[in-house]
Amino acid sequence: MPEYVARQLVYLVYGGKPEYHQEAKFSILSALHRARGECPRILIYTDEPAQFNGWPVEVIGLDLATLTAWTGPASYFHRRKAAAILDSFSYADQSIFIDTDTFFLDSPIKLFDALTESSWLVDEIEGVWKEYEGDDLHKALSPYLADHHGVDQQMLLINSGVLGFREDASHLMSETLTLIDVMHPAVPKIHIIEQFAVSVAARHLGRPAQARGIVKHYFSGKAYWRQMIAFFFQRHGQMFSSQIVDAVRELPTAKPRPAWWQRLDFRFRSLFVPSRYRSQAKLAYYAAVMRANPYVEACGYAYAEELRRKITTQRGNLNDQPWSKVLSGCNRQRLIQMLGALEGEF
Repeated sequence: MPEYVARQLVYLVYGGKPEYHQEAKFSILSALHRARGECPRILIYTDEPAQFNGWPVEVIGLDLATLTAWTGPASYFHRRKAAAILDSFSYADQSIFIDTDTFFLDSPIKLFDALTESSWLVDEIEGVWKEYEGDDLHKALSPYLADHHGVDQQMLLINSGVLGFREDASHLMSETLTLIDVMHPAVPKIHIIEQFAVSVAARHLGRPAQARGIVKHYFSGKAYWRQMIAFFFQRHGQMFSSQIVDAVRELPTAKPRPAWWQRLDFRFRSLFVPSRYRSQAKLAYYAAVMRANPYVEACGYAYAEELRRKITTQRGNLNDQPWSKVLSGCNRQRLIQMLGALEGEF
């Protein structure tokens, strides 16, 4: 088992999909790159320990029995995150959990510095419970939470993509697991119950510090970052080295867009495209023109993939599509090639 340390970053990656391991590895590389030799211990919970052979991390292997137990009585997969966080408290004074779909913009030490100013740390504060009045989550759970837990409408709701506590929070994460087991069956189609349960359990800790500016959590644009990260590992391989840590600087820290003059060109070209097709036109144009460098081009493929998902019921010659009017002949051919590479054929 890992030795006990003062501070650690904690990751959970399971499921066997290559993109999950690539996300985790790039996040780890970015932490090491930004830490400048002062990175806290990195602890990985994973069902594929061999993925991290040779990497400067500690690994706790997860077998099927553990993963199954961690889903709880309602078989809620995201419950495993709360279970891993609870377990990680056994190995450090302070543990900060990091989702895999992240990368560091600044030193991880600054996350721990933030915990000197607040009792807990989150990715970001997403709102107040009252603001969700009328939503399915609020309608289903507000009476229960008010009656059984004294939750008022001013409770802060958080994103748990980054989550840490200044002091041992084993009791809090145990409560989180109990809340998940009660609440998930009431709203089984809502996948954020894990972080909502943390909001409920930690509501007495006061306003949390936020990781914005230190960690980029790209949950809302995952396809774009995954394309760029996939290219990163295609270029550099997945064996750990000091060179691959330095290569982190290649990846953009903001989602690429076409150059300003290309965006202006699109505005003119889309003037006569019917409004209901304008979103497809934008995706098509962006995909075709984004070629400034390999990472921008990789991001372009994500635009093409999003377009492909939106036009699955519109098979036929691309030239017949109303949104294709924004494309020049060259860009039209480029898009056909990209869609063909993503799907086999258009």
